[in-house]
Amino acid sequence: MKNKILSTLLVFVGIYLSGCKDSFLDRTPESSYTADNFYASDEALEAATAPLYNRAWFDYNSRPIMYLGSTRANDFYSPWAFPEFTTFQVTALSEDLANAWKSFYSVITIANQTINDVNTKCTADVSEEAKVKAIAESRLMRACAYFYMVRAWGPVIIIEDNQKIVDNPVLPLNREEDVFQFIINDLTYASENLPETASQQGRATRWGAEGMLAKVYLARSGWKKGGQRDEGDLELARQYAADVCDNSGLELLPNYEDLFKYKFNNNEESLLAMQWVPLGEWGVCNTLLSELAFSPEVVGGVSAWSGFYGGIDMLEQYELADTLRRNATFFTNGSYYPYICMADGGYTYTGTGTPIKKGVPGGPDDDNDGYVAAMNSPLNTYILRLADVYLTYAEACLGNNESLSSGPGLEYFNKVRYRGFNGKGSWRKSSITFDDIIKERRIEHCAEFSNWYDMVSWYCWQPQKMLSYFNNQKRGYRADVTIKDKQGYLHFGNRDSEGNFQEGPDHWTAPTVEINITDNDIFLPYPESDVIQNPLLKEEPVPYTFNE
Repeated sequence: MKNKILSTLLVFVGIYLSGCKDSFLDRTPESSYTADNFYASDEALEAATAPLYNRAWFDYNSRPIMYLGSTRANDFYSPWAFPEFTTFQVTALSEDLANAWKSFYSVITIANQTINDVNTKCTADVSEEAKVKAIAESRLMRACAYFYMVRAWGPVIIIEDNQKIVDNPVLPLNREEDVFQFIINDLTYASENLPETASQQGRATRWGAEGMLAKVYLARSGWKKGGQRDEGDLELARQYAADVCDNSGLELLPNYEDLFKYKFNNNEESLLAMQWVPLGEWGVCNTLLSELAFSPEVVGGVSAWSGFYGGIDMLEQYELADTLRRNATFFTNGSYYPYICMADGGYTYTGTGTPIKKGVPGGPDDDNDGYVAAMNSPLNTYILRLADVYLTYAEACLGNNESLSSGPGLEYFNKVRYRGFNGKGSWRKSSITFDDIIKERRIEHCAEFSNWYDMVSWYCWQPQKMLSYFNNQKRGYRADVTIKDKQGYLHFGNRDSEGNFQEGPDHWTAPTVEINITDNDIFLPYPESDVIQNPLLKEEPVPYTFNE
């Protein structure tokens, strides 16, 4: 672990990034600076925090994000692309597991270094406002990394001082309750010190910090408390979510599909996102294009090799009228996309499978300013968007009740559905239950690499219910063939040797292993390479001594 942390600290030096015009990612201070006086202006300090929006997250976003956030949730599946994350066969030897762990600690250590340097290396020319903002951004991103980690592994190592782990890399795990408190402390500081309006497009604001606080309090409210959510945490989740929903002045984008187009990066619904440099160098680019696109024909001929198709269980979540969200997430037979293959008048998918659409914005000659290449997507990666806060508000209002039949939580839940259904069909719910929350969240955020993390929070609140849910998800069943009936409803299955369509599980691509998910399978194993370097990862977690 020591070598990994040291290499992470070295990354911090590489803050000079290539980027697109007018992006804060390519704003670097003029003149020359040494290590002791680099922070000689507000502009220099802003350049120093830029890696927290991309480079620090790179090893996570480059592939593990799909497996930890989406295939683990059964959003989509491939029998060839690390299926063990879906079938719960992943081991401590997984390279993707190790890369995720390393990347989260990259975020943490870069944030720590920034905070330390702000406190020790800024000249008198740096304003107090800029210093507070840089610390707030650093603490926000550090909190996000730890929030991912506690839901992936449970106990993790809390690090505030990089020198501490350089001096002694063998540190114990810290208790989950302390990790949650550490996250809340960071997010509270960020919410109190970030501006309401971003100083530069893509920068974090108070609303992103408050939205994350709402999610964290909601997760903590039921975390291993015997099936009863804590009313104090629920109230705080409601308060922070309500402030974002009612007072930010932000609204959902009218068109759901626009959320996943390059020209809509940093839209008003985007509360916090990883900011990738279009056509950027390795380390600051979004490599997921080729991993998500099923064919070069939908990305302008650049290399693409995805074998992911929608899971049967995921596709069955969509209601008949919910075609907008479905077709924005998966290619389905007959779906038409005017912004793909624009020179040919658009693209109609004629295949019978259900490959991933979300994350596939078209090719360089479509409406992407040329910013599409193999393993180089122009799209940001959402960490938090407004619809997530709407659904968090709804769930916090539901709380420990069996149903929710009135109030602002139900109102915001229905706003998400109205947009998803384009106001058609049975979009309005007069009452919602926890099952409605699960279904709506899965559909709204499918293939955005977040669903599994929410499922872990639900498991920690209602473990038996969620274990039953996981074991009935048809995990490993992939929709290789779909057809539509006259009403446009999808049917999943395969074709026999004579080409006749066959429905039913006997004709789905089935998993090759028996899946029986237990309590021991929910949290991921610690990477073996780190356990070898730090045997304390095998020991019981210890309390953390807080500095504030």
